Amino acid sequence: MKTSPLKSLLLVILISFLLVQSAFAQYLSKRHFTRGADTAEIYISCEWYADASGKTWNGIFHSTDNGLTLSMQRKTNWDVECGLIFGDSVSGALFQIPFHSIDTFGISFDYGKTFEPKYFNDIYFETAGCIAGELYVSGWGLYRGIDYGNAFTYQSYHDSLALEEVGTLPGELYWIKIPLGYNPIKLAYSNDYGQTFSIREILLPGIPPMFDECDIHRGTTPGELYVVAWNGLDTIALFHSNDYGQTLTFQSYMTQTYDEIVYTAGRTPGSFYYARREICGTPPDLHSCLWIYFSRDYGVTFSTYFHNLDSLYSNVPQKEVLPDLTVFPTPANERVTFKFGGNPGNTNSRITLYDLVGKPVLEGILPEGQSEITLDTRNLSPGFYCYRVINIHTGTSSSITSGVLKASLFGKILINR
Repeated sequence: MKTSPLKSLLLVILISFLLVQSAFAQYLSKRHFTRGADTAEIYISCEWYADASGKTWNGIFHSTDNGLTLSMQRKTNWDVECGLIFGDSVSGALFQIPFHSIDTFGISFDYGKTFEPKYFNDIYFETAGCIAGELYVSGWGLYRGIDYGNAFTYQSYHDSLALEEVGTLPGELYWIKIPLGYNPIKLAYSNDYGQTFSIREILLPGIPPMFDECDIHRGTTPGELYVVAWNGLDTIALFHSNDYGQTLTFQSYMTQTYDEIVYTAGRTPGSFYYARREICGTPPDLHSCLWIYFSRDYGVTFSTYFHNLDSLYSNVPQKEVLPDLTVFPTPANERVTFKFGGNPGNTNSRITLYDLVGKPVLEGILPEGQSEITLDTRNLSPGFYCYRVINIHTGTSSSITSGVLKASLFGKILINR
């Protein structure tokens, strides 16, 4: 079958665009993942697929079961509408900022299916509030609205601060002082709706003095924060705090991708999500593959749900998880054993131990059909280590290429002598 020169050129341009766009995706779309108003509810906005003409489509997807299943809510041209999304505290309400242009945003009351456009001049930073209809917009000053964007009240002017998140109590706001990417970060806090603030330095354990990016997400209790720090393009560390960021506890590392990583805290105590998107398929069938990682223990361990977002995607459940895992002894001394429950099936599992700066220090391969592996830890110094277990599919019945990562699991172990 021959392909016309024009069609070949369009495909080359499309592939080049997707690859270049993907390299910068983590900076352009860090709030494309948000919790909804209800328990186990999340929204994701992401590139969906490219059609034969080279047009890239964006989709807003909705889940009420922590990402196990997704329903497609809205399909739009990615070049026209792909704004950041923020969940409201009322069921079905969702903000999209910007909407069609830098000075517009939209509000949906039907779970992201349709949006009513609104206008605000010069939107630089934004976040939804913790009460129904509340929205903060930072342009030439900080503004607060309490009626879904119909009217705003001027709060203050802080041109050196990047608005990040609200707290769990009314009036609480968090900023990070510009320039970003320096450890310790300078975290600004307000409890009077952004009229005044205080700044304190927050040290990110194990992160170098200069890093790529940092994001703040509120938990479910007063003072609870999740902090995500990008240490370059190969290490993404998750921290947790119960005291407004004064002390941070390292939780785990996130699985890396060269396309896109987005994340959000949930409505249920201990719940945290992140999603990893990669470009799958071959021209002319280019589309997104999406892995949703869901934690119930404050981001220490995760379950994994996989979605193949091709042009015919429906909300058929696709669950890709590792068998139950037991790690012993804890703390470990000279050896540590990883034991899987059930039948691993047609998979190989790779277990990697990392130190607290993200450097791999020990690795083992669990062959197909076996359920237990023991690693020798005698050469490792005492302390905490992060483990990552990835499940490599070796069969040929998968909807994506044989040999790619299908599921993963994270955790921490203590080596003590």
